[in-house]
Amino acid sequence: MRNKPFRMCAVCREMTEKKGMLRIVLNKEGIINIDESGKMNGRGAYICDGCTKEAAQSKALERSFKRSVPKEIYKLIEGRSNGN
Repeated sequence: MRNKPFRMCAVCREMTEKKGMLRIVLNKEGIINIDESGKMNGRGAYICDGCTKEAAQSKALERSFKRSVPKEIYKLIEGRSNGN
């Protein structure tokens, strides 16, 4: 039996199953995207479902990527929590 992969949430720093998390990616060109497939190339940061609203306030993605994150990305992240 294979072990389930766990990832640390960038906001609350808790280990959670990768399957239930949202992956944000910084690619080589410096563009930040939401990774629907979980397989995009680049530096990834994960956010659990309970932390999508706190992501913008905590500046966790800025720390993970060591650069500013556009407000549009945070709006997309919050939209995911609302079921959009």
